Amino acid sequence: MSEPSSADADPAGAVDRRVFLAGLAGYGLTFAGGAGAAVSLSRRRPRGSRLIAGLRQAVRGPVIEPGQSGFLAAAHVYNERFDDVLPLAVARPLDAADVRSAVRWAAAHDVPPRARSGGHSYAGYSTLAGGIVLDLRYLSQVGFDRRAGIATLGGGAQLIDVYAGLAAHGVTIPAGSCPSVGVAGHALGGGMGLAGRALGLTTDNLFAAELATADGRLQRVDRHSDPELLWALRGAGGGNFGVVTELEFHAHRLPRACAWFSVAWPWASAGDALDAWQHWAPHAREQLTSVFHLETGAERPRVLVAGQYLGPAGELARLLEPLAGAGPATVRAGDQDYFDLQVRWAGPACSAQSLQGCHTVGTRPGGTLPRESFRAKSDYVSRPLSPTGRELLVAAVAARQGQPGSGSILFDSYGGAINRVAPDATAFVHREALFCIQYLDYGGGPSWLRGVHAAMRGHVSGMAYQNYIDPELGDWQHAYYGANYPRLLAIRRRVDPDHRFNFPQAIGR
Repeated sequence: MSEPSSADADPAGAVDRRVFLAGLAGYGLTFAGGAGAAVSLSRRRPRGSRLIAGLRQAVRGPVIEPGQSGFLAAAHVYNERFDDVLPLAVARPLDAADVRSAVRWAAAHDVPPRARSGGHSYAGYSTLAGGIVLDLRYLSQVGFDRRAGIATLGGGAQLIDVYAGLAAHGVTIPAGSCPSVGVAGHALGGGMGLAGRALGLTTDNLFAAELATADGRLQRVDRHSDPELLWALRGAGGGNFGVVTELEFHAHRLPRACAWFSVAWPWASAGDALDAWQHWAPHAREQLTSVFHLETGAERPRVLVAGQYLGPAGELARLLEPLAGAGPATVRAGDQDYFDLQVRWAGPACSAQSLQGCHTVGTRPGGTLPRESFRAKSDYVSRPLSPTGRELLVAAVAARQGQPGSGSILFDSYGGAINRVAPDATAFVHREALFCIQYLDYGGGPSWLRGVHAAMRGHVSGMAYQNYIDPELGDWQHAYYGANYPRLLAIRRRVDPDHRFNFPQAIGR
């Protein structure tokens, strides 16, 4: 599932987010994501250390610029493909007031800001050349008001810390599997995860946010203060309206029982397995969310389903019968504590070490998870794939096998609580899909990815997931936001009339 931070808050191998891409059934899935928040202004901008000296005076947190020790590590995002994109400086605000001061400074000096909470933007939009990055790592608080049932999270909190912090209170929110994704970008672009069909998207549980806007204000956004802006943040907030410094969610009690499962078939059954899954997954009991995998492997391509059930493993044999009948299947399942289950999805590297180590190198002290170099695209499917469509996908993965790097095609099941929300109830418009397809390539260049994505044009809906943001996508306004785009554009013009929060796929671009 992949995905990404608050403007990461925006945000943007196989260990963390996409561990299952290496085919480890029963470990990591790939839900994550953040659409991206960039700013690209055409005006002339001042440069140099004298300019950055003013930023140092404006914020209390550290400011790291070229030439200083640690600058490259501070500037780099999760995806190594963007290592040559270097900002004028990286500021690490200490709190929301610091963020507001940095935004004011950027506006006064005509310098584009880019917020980063996890740095997982697929298009690298959590960094930029010629501007400043606001690294929200110090805004990482995880709080819970038991009386109100509200979880309050800092814009820079990472998902593994969110799960751990809330589990200590006996609650959780639905979110993705990548441990180092920032919660802000993930939530603001939708936030699909393995509790999604039961509890909704992360954004569906968001009811208030604190936002630093381009006019230098720090404001609480909720249904009373600005319902239109709250509507926009819930699905289109990644970098489009300001820097989200804090988010408030309705929390859910941890389930009394939960389980993991996987179903694997021989490659010869891949087409039949996909057909069985696509007719089953969107309509299965909503406590059950699953991901179908077609992926290259060490010796041969692999086909499997993995998922999470908010109930006892003993019930899964009956629930998984439609999949087991698609061919000679190997079914595995087991009960597990909910938090331990989230660690499982984060990957074997997380399961084998402390929580401190379950972060990307450089993003937290003691983080050990490696960065990755990848490309991605996505599609939504609103009617079952035809035999021709399924054959195209199976053949594409078979053709990728044995080539440099690796490739995967993942299918995230929708339905349940996700589809009970109307397409215009939030900015997240994708409420009538059966599932989302994510195409991923590691180390093989862009040709395979572009080819399989283009080949599927007649078999998909024309929509795409904004948290799997794709810099090559043409009609992205429609693909990400559909009929909600005109309303989003009006809100953006009101909140940010000078379009200071601007990036290649920003609303109003």
